[in-house]
Amino acid sequence: MADLVDIALPTNAQTAAEALGLKVQRSVTAGAWVRRISRDEAEIAVECLRDWGIAARIVDDEGREPPSDPGARRAA
Repeated sequence: MADLVDIALPTNAQTAAEALGLKVQRSVTAGAWVRRISRDEAEIAVECLRDWGIAARIVDDEGREPPSDPGARRAA
């Protein structure tokens, strides 16, 4: 089974995400999310959204964002 992740994006990016064929869930309290898509699809979608100037990020199952640089370390 593929590794499923979520994408967090600004609420004003819903139209752009839907233009990529993504199903966006939006709420007042949680913001806009694309839920449970494969990591490969999520990485492509995030790169496309960033090319359009939209700050989107991948959130894994534990709710933690993966580092953008594999060698990067997080502050405690």
